Amino acid sequence: MTLAFKRPLAFLFLSLILSACSTQNTSNRLVVEPPSESQIKSSVKDQVSMMLNAFTPVAGQALPNNTVLSTYAQRGYRPIWIKDKHIDPSIYKLVTILEKAKSHGLNPIYYHVGIIKHYLALKSPTPQQLAEMDVITTIALSSYAHDISNGRYEPQLIDPNWQLDAPSRDWKDLLSLSSAGEMVDSLPLLAPRSSQYQILQKWLVYYQQLAKKEKDIVVKPGSALSIGDEGPRVSQLRARLVQLGDIRFSTRKVDEDRFDKKLREALMSFQHRHHLTADGAAGAQTISMLNVPLKKRAEEIAFNLERWRWLPNKLEANRIWVDLTNYSVDVYLNGARTTMKAVVGKPDRMTPVFKGMMTYMVANPSWRIPQRIAREHLLPKLQADPNYLGKHGFRVFSSWSIGAKELDPTRINWRSIAPEDLAFRFEQIPDEGNALGEFKFMFPNKNEIYLHDTPAKYLFKRTNRDFSSGCIRLEKAEEFAKTITNGSPQAKVLAKYIKNKQTKIITLPTYIPVYIVYFTVVANANGMPEFRDDIYHRDELMERAMGYKAFQVNEPL
Repeated sequence: MTLAFKRPLAFLFLSLILSACSTQNTSNRLVVEPPSESQIKSSVKDQVSMMLNAFTPVAGQALPNNTVLSTYAQRGYRPIWIKDKHIDPSIYKLVTILEKAKSHGLNPIYYHVGIIKHYLALKSPTPQQLAEMDVITTIALSSYAHDISNGRYEPQLIDPNWQLDAPSRDWKDLLSLSSAGEMVDSLPLLAPRSSQYQILQKWLVYYQQLAKKEKDIVVKPGSALSIGDEGPRVSQLRARLVQLGDIRFSTRKVDEDRFDKKLREALMSFQHRHHLTADGAAGAQTISMLNVPLKKRAEEIAFNLERWRWLPNKLEANRIWVDLTNYSVDVYLNGARTTMKAVVGKPDRMTPVFKGMMTYMVANPSWRIPQRIAREHLLPKLQADPNYLGKHGFRVFSSWSIGAKELDPTRINWRSIAPEDLAFRFEQIPDEGNALGEFKFMFPNKNEIYLHDTPAKYLFKRTNRDFSSGCIRLEKAEEFAKTITNGSPQAKVLAKYIKNKQTKIITLPTYIPVYIVYFTVVANANGMPEFRDDIYHRDELMERAMGYKAFQVNEPL
């Protein structure tokens, strides 16, 4: 995955290699006075390394370009886009695909579209110019294939807490196909296959085109609008909801200035898909959300398309899907789906994005408090109340080593201990007040993140549920446990230890992949874009890294 393309280098190089170009003729598809294939082949070999260096972005694109180099070497430096002294027609199909890269939230300028078209317009290209065109076109194909499959940007360079990156090799296989036509025809198959991606892509195109054709309809701020109200602000509200797709065009006559039942229903739909209180009234918060510019929404969709490209092209049928911005956990298992509410990490204790494999669970677990939490949260409580451990069912041990001696917490001078010197191990015994509740579900990872039960059930009544220190708390942990062991011998073991309240490690009958994901725009059940709160401010990082406008067309050379 690559960083932003540094255009000045490419433009300078373009001006040099095209300085001797002859008169253009855009209808020229046949090489006039064609050079021999051996001349072109020899020139390709001479030009490939130089062209790759010249068209490599300053901070990246090495992976696609190295593949280009090896592809030509394997072909004996035979051209890809010239066959029987003719330019392969598939190059024009490729140009069309590259020009539409913005429909995926990618900028066509990264794929040298203008440069390729300039070469194609040459009336009598030399062997060197044909070789240059062949190599640049292959660079463009390789770069686009990589970006549409794996994403253009390196996620951890944007956000260290984004650790879910599942690169595919399919884009490399494309370059090994026998003909240019097969390569071009295979490009669309590299994009993520998720219906979410496909629906969001359509909405990106909708917002891009709408932003070019129309100005944003703005609802003027003022008092809240509700059913029965009349006036020009109601007309603005109605027009904006039509523009955003919440009101479908209809032939029936309506009083544009009157807030009727149909307008209220449309507004509630808008509120639902923007995670607002769906009261059917346009208050200050709703109006602010209505007035977010179309161009801004297009950018947000583009950020999320890139996030989809960081995931595997095809997801496992059986999986656990932790949706951070929706505060929910979905279990896809044996063709069925169950869902429940979740509590996720606070903004200052963000739950990282990554993939794990759930292998076992613990019934009636004790809780070993992580050192960070012990130092930052537990120690201040002990310094204020030396009896805190006893009151809340904690035991303290001399160290983290196996066989460490259990200590009497009342004999320790907690006030004399600095946070950085705290080296004790603290464990909370299994009981009703245990912070992990009755279950924890383990998918070993370097972040020490897991799913677990919680005694703080009241938090699930909140709309926004970012209250944990990073782990994911489940609304229905017992139901979750039964679902992932259903129909197996482990289900009977689970039932036994639920009843007797004893601690038991239970290996899962089938290991289940766990995805912890973060999307600020998703397609809802009705196929409409749902815009969510960017609770960890990750869109801001995407905006700085991507550095372009998602709706913007190719810039002039």
